[in-house]
Amino acid sequence: MKTQTVVSVIVSTYERPWHLANCLRSLGNQCVDPFQFEVIVTDDGSAGPETEQSVRSFADHFMGRVTFLTQPKEGFRLAKSRNRAVVVSRGKQLVFLDGDCIAPPHFVRSMTAGLRSNVVMASDCYRLSEKATSRVNDLAIDCWSIENEIDRHERRRLHAKAVRARIYGWLRIPMRPRLTGCAFACMREDLLSVNGFDENFVGWGLEDRDLQRRFAAQSIRTATALHRVKAIHQWHPHDATFSRNAEGTANRAYFERQEVRAFCQRGIDQYESVPAKTYVQPTSQCSLQASAISIGPALNQRKRLIDGVRPLIATP
Repeated sequence: MKTQTVVSVIVSTYERPWHLANCLRSLGNQCVDPFQFEVIVTDDGSAGPETEQSVRSFADHFMGRVTFLTQPKEGFRLAKSRNRAVVVSRGKQLVFLDGDCIAPPHFVRSMTAGLRSNVVMASDCYRLSEKATSRVNDLAIDCWSIENEIDRHERRRLHAKAVRARIYGWLRIPMRPRLTGCAFACMREDLLSVNGFDENFVGWGLEDRDLQRRFAAQSIRTATALHRVKAIHQWHPHDATFSRNAEGTANRAYFERQEVRAFCQRGIDQYESVPAKTYVQPTSQCSLQASAISIGPALNQRKRLIDGVRPLIATP
């Protein structure tokens, strides 16, 4: 008998299907019952069919639930992409991972350990060089020998960051440890309480720091999982909108505005439904279904849509 989905792993991606395939393969190797978590891939408008093909290939071998959704390409809209993924998710716990990252086998378990209401778990990632990234393959992921590609500088950098993060946590320093969008976890109810990501952030940077700031305004603190688990980031060129610390960008100007409310104006609540393709394997045969999952005020907690989806807000 299948168990209830507890965790939704939300993977954001754009135009890097090979990186995404590696990310998904690592999620297929998690030390967690595949029926205890689902994988949701949210795409920010990739042009070709390769991204969805990577998702379908993964779904053919993953025993749990896999969902894919995309949106028209109208700039770098990571905040919108993640919000839409939350709408179609089913878990009480949400784990966010960038699609260019590879997760160790204990990633989901470690990110959700200690996760509870009013606490966000934050991690980060080792950064592979271009040459090391070129050596990533299925065997390296399955055997987790990919760790051997991490250079000493990166190991020292994240070790030091993990030590600082634990000290920040003990001292309860505001906005520390840092919530890094590439790898963090939160309770669904907490994310909904701040209306998700602020979609006024368009372009690279600061949507994660803004989320942490609004969490803090709701007395939701950030704790660290960095001493337990780190993802591995595959090299790629920076996005065209990249600027270190978002200096000189519209995102920086918006982030520094005077009035900031915990419940953002352009967030999850604007969506009544979001179309998505869901792959499930009730047997060895994978089936494809299209769904539009409602989170409107008339949502009935007992309602089951045609693909067997549980409601957005799970019954306690």
